[in-house]
Amino acid sequence: MLWGAFTALALSRVFSAAPLVAWMDAATSTELATLLRHLTGLASASCLLAYVEAITRHGRPSRARWIWPTAALVVTVLTAMFLLRGGRIYWMDGAYAPGETAIQGRSYLTVFDGWLMTCLAAAGVLFAGYARMAPPLLRVGLLLSTVGMAAGVLNRAHVMVVNVATLINPATSWREIPILGKTTFLICIVGITAGTSIPAWRAGMARLRDMAALRELRPLWEGLTGQYPDVALPMEATLKERLVRRVLEIRDCMLNLTSVVAPPESDDPGEVAQWVADALGVARAGRGSGVPSGTIPGPDFAGDMEREIQWLRQVATRFRQLKGERSVSLGS
Repeated sequence: MLWGAFTALALSRVFSAAPLVAWMDAATSTELATLLRHLTGLASASCLLAYVEAITRHGRPSRARWIWPTAALVVTVLTAMFLLRGGRIYWMDGAYAPGETAIQGRSYLTVFDGWLMTCLAAAGVLFAGYARMAPPLLRVGLLLSTVGMAAGVLNRAHVMVVNVATLINPATSWREIPILGKTTFLICIVGITAGTSIPAWRAGMARLRDMAALRELRPLWEGLTGQYPDVALPMEATLKERLVRRVLEIRDCMLNLTSVVAPPESDDPGEVAQWVADALGVARAGRGSGVPSGTIPGPDFAGDMEREIQWLRQVATRFRQLKGERSVSLGS
């Protein structure tokens, strides 16, 4: 979703380029470039809100099933307003080039700004709430994003106020403040880009760590499940779930091995790896079919999965070294 938000934002900037807008206006005699800029901007805001809702959910059911149906409704309404006016948004009826803004264009912009502000405000509230419990680095990203979204809401709110005031009183002297619009837009883009990059970077690094852990545990897991294949669970799972499942399968196999050779009293990863290698050799020879001791080698991790993974990675590394040493000795 985050990549979708940035891609749609980039497209909206493309459709803002003056040469492209002028060419499309002249080629189509409509404000198609403006419509595409608005629709891609709304898509970016909707993707951003969906992303924020997903990463702040904490395993709870989705609280934002309304996002995409509402976004689709807004897009349909804006497109219909565009088509009903013969491809015009800002242009006056009968005009084929920019000029005075039509009153219907201000109605269009009120719908556009309303959904954009809803997305930014909702995402900002979710991020601000999550920042209270987040780690320090992540909290910085969340706060930057919140500031960016607040600036985005202010940016569109001041435009909406002028549009609504003009709809109520076409003779109003209220006008948009250019410096306010430019400043808040810049803060919005920089804040959201910098802020959302930090959670994305952390999620990417966590994924890389989980992939490395799975890879390092594989030799130990293969050796154990090769002897006890019924322990392995062949089912689809996410990367994190696969890692947790691999740890549990390794520990279950170790428990089975305690029926073959008594487990070591030491928690040293090297000694445990040596015990696994020796016990697997005995089990493959068909000896030692006793009753599991009920004691799995290793420290008491008190439910700390990260510590247990780190310890098992050390065991797996030493186990792989032992296999290599045995292969060399057999080859010689």
